[in-house]
Amino acid sequence: MRIVLLSLHTSPAAQPGTGDAGGLNVYVSHTAAHLVRAGHAVDIITADPAADCNAAVDLDEGVRLHILAVDATTKDEMGEEAGAIARRIAADPELAPLLRGADVVWAHYWVSGLVACDLRALARTAPAPGPVPPYGSARQSGPALAMSFHTIAAVKDRDLGDAREPALRLDAELRIAREADLLVANTASEAADMRDLLHADPARIRVVPPGVDTATFRPGPLQDARRGIGMESADLLVLGVGRMQHVKGTDILLEALAQLAATEPVLAARTRVVMLGGASGEADATRLQERAAASAAGSLIEFRDPVPASVLADWYRAADLVVVPSRSESFGFVAAEAVASGTPVLASQVGGLAHIVRPGVSGVLVADRSPYTWAGAIAALLADPGLRSRLAVGATRMRDELSWETAEAGMLGVLTELAAAGTRGTTDSRGTTERSDA
Repeated sequence: MRIVLLSLHTSPAAQPGTGDAGGLNVYVSHTAAHLVRAGHAVDIITADPAADCNAAVDLDEGVRLHILAVDATTKDEMGEEAGAIARRIAADPELAPLLRGADVVWAHYWVSGLVACDLRALARTAPAPGPVPPYGSARQSGPALAMSFHTIAAVKDRDLGDAREPALRLDAELRIAREADLLVANTASEAADMRDLLHADPARIRVVPPGVDTATFRPGPLQDARRGIGMESADLLVLGVGRMQHVKGTDILLEALAQLAATEPVLAARTRVVMLGGASGEADATRLQERAAASAAGSLIEFRDPVPASVLADWYRAADLVVVPSRSESFGFVAAEAVASGTPVLASQVGGLAHIVRPGVSGVLVADRSPYTWAGAIAALLADPGLRSRLAVGATRMRDELSWETAEAGMLGVLTELAAAGTRGTTDSRGTTERSDA
């Protein structure tokens, strides 16, 4: 198969934990690499507001990353310019033939999905092929369209308890759910959200959990890992990883740590907390650090920049506990990487986290956002080395289930199904797919 991955709002080459880069970046880059190793041709298209002109680079062996220069500087602006971006791609002498020759276009996140839908709309009205025919104007009506939302606006609004997501995104995701040939859900709970909130046809939804690089994220001696990251003196080490923002529950964790310091001073004195990641969205890194420094937990918390996966693996192995207090999470790569590293996880009981963090097996789930509840849960785990040891053993036993090799089988299955079904047609406004034998 020839597969084109659309990851427009963030590049898979970006460092996770900064800006809009996170689990989606890891997902796209690893998916591309595994598809190539399975013998398929893979290209990725991303957009970069900092680029002066279009460019292409080799991201990995056999994976070509095509960079589209755009004026939009945020993902919301990119969504507003989706139609213009689609027109540029459709007329581009390199990108148009690339898409035209694809068996499957797999869009990641709503911005990419909206551009993919606009590309299909352009294909329906395209003129006869010229010297450089636009995408979709050849004999076939275009490649099949697969969609991974990664996060769904209606789910975020529901989980956060207020309307934060723009109407443009809400409307776009409803349209994408109607028009895509296949919707790829990370978990059964995300599939249910697609059905209930996006009114997607259950027959076009497939559940394929992502994977974790278990060759990198693997168990190892705690003290060796601490020496590797310069934390030999740590007694108890608590780790937070990823972007710091409201949806990730950074404020919940900071308040919980302040409560822990006030109510469990002896335990707190033994504990070091490291936050690996940059601020994102509405969050301000300086304010978060000032807030933490002014709290009772100020002496416990250290903020550090994100690190590459090879170094991050040592941090996971060095930690006694990884905390993931997200308010909404479609999968939870941090939790999955920690579990694959054999480290217990304390996480919110939301979305995909409930599929990774299994109570009594790989960690503990917290059902509310109270900092008092979180402080109590952190204290209970830190004070019980026997429990942490049992959870570490349970987490290690889940490694094969979480591997990219396991994920690859599921991904290849649905993509092959999609390509073989001949769903290379367009989808009209009612969600009816016109199929082609081409």
